[in-house]
Amino acid sequence: MKTRLLNLSLRALTLAVKFAFILSLAVFLPPEQVGLYGLITVTVFYSIYFVGFEFYTFSTRDLVARPPSEWSRLLSSQLVFFGLMYVVVLPATSVLFWLEMLPWSVMSAFVVLVVLEHLSTELMRLLVAIEKPLLATLIIFIKQALWAICFTVAMWLNPEFRTISDLLLFWMAGTFVSILVGVGPLWMLDWKGAFSKIDWRWIKSGVVVAIPLLVSSVAVRSLFTFDRYAFEALNGLELLGAYSVYMGVASAMLSFMESGVFVFYYPRMMKAYKEDDMAAFERAYKQLARQSILWLAVLMSGAAVAGAVIFPLLEEPVYAENLLLFGAVIVAVAIFIGGYVFQYGLYTTTRDRSIIVANVAGLVIAALALFILASYTSYWAVTMSMLIGSGVATLIKYRKWIMTRKELLLP
Repeated sequence: MKTRLLNLSLRALTLAVKFAFILSLAVFLPPEQVGLYGLITVTVFYSIYFVGFEFYTFSTRDLVARPPSEWSRLLSSQLVFFGLMYVVVLPATSVLFWLEMLPWSVMSAFVVLVVLEHLSTELMRLLVAIEKPLLATLIIFIKQALWAICFTVAMWLNPEFRTISDLLLFWMAGTFVSILVGVGPLWMLDWKGAFSKIDWRWIKSGVVVAIPLLVSSVAVRSLFTFDRYAFEALNGLELLGAYSVYMGVASAMLSFMESGVFVFYYPRMMKAYKEDDMAAFERAYKQLARQSILWLAVLMSGAAVAGAVIFPLLEEPVYAENLLLFGAVIVAVAIFIGGYVFQYGLYTTTRDRSIIVANVAGLVIAALALFILASYTSYWAVTMSMLIGSGVATLIKYRKWIMTRKELLLP
């Protein structure tokens, strides 16, 4: 209970810092620079899906079922696989700069951030899987909040720090430190000779499992990546700055739900399912659903009130002039988060195909909606298409989970 309270407190602090940080950017940087930061952020996290290949969806399940004595051998194999993916994916990202979607001045920082954020994310996932959620949350706090606090103070004390290059430097430092802090439990494993026994058959098995889930994850992330590029194309970089701030607030809700709610229950669901204890599985799922509804309602209300109070106080009028857009963004992301409740149920019961179908369908519907709506309203097209796409994906997951749940509970 104390661990969960501390975890929630740390996650709440991270949420508050992320909210304050996105507002500090709105205060200290022009909207165009905030918009560029938004593009860089979503592109970094989009790239992580390709370098990580969603391999963790296989490795996490497999590691949990094995004794710790085997972990170093498998983790070393996983690291080798990631190294190969870096060689393939990172050079390919240069197309973003050749097409002038991102400026060349940030390319080196972009590449470093992709690697650091990926390693930090994989480490956090592993810690969750081995039931060390507090340390996982600490990693998140360091890489999402601590460096942001330091950079905000730097911008406040010295205007010379108010640049994208300095922001990216602080970001890289924070993510690197998070890796150093979280890697402790892995040092305790026996690594002697681990890298001399690369299990290529295990890697191949993981790739086969991960490919369809990669398609699913890319579909989801595409919805929350290309929305920035589409919004910029339809409305310009200045309004994109406001949209990026709004999405930053909404994304903080998802971050809280992942590390403050989901992280406590889906490992229990996974363990209960592996042990064929459906009563324990059902209890864990009901707790997940109840806590998700409660916290999502609290987060939506808090975000709405905070936005209505704070945005009008900012010097740049663009943030206060688009509060209805902010509200629509919050609703769209909340619907997307709601789908996670059913997705975790499907994931822990290995109904991966249902997740893929839902996420791909959501992306396709969102793209079609954007194509249609863009000819009527450039202002609302992106947000409404995201809302529609998220709603379709969530509805499909709900229907699939209802059927799956009935099957599991049959005597």
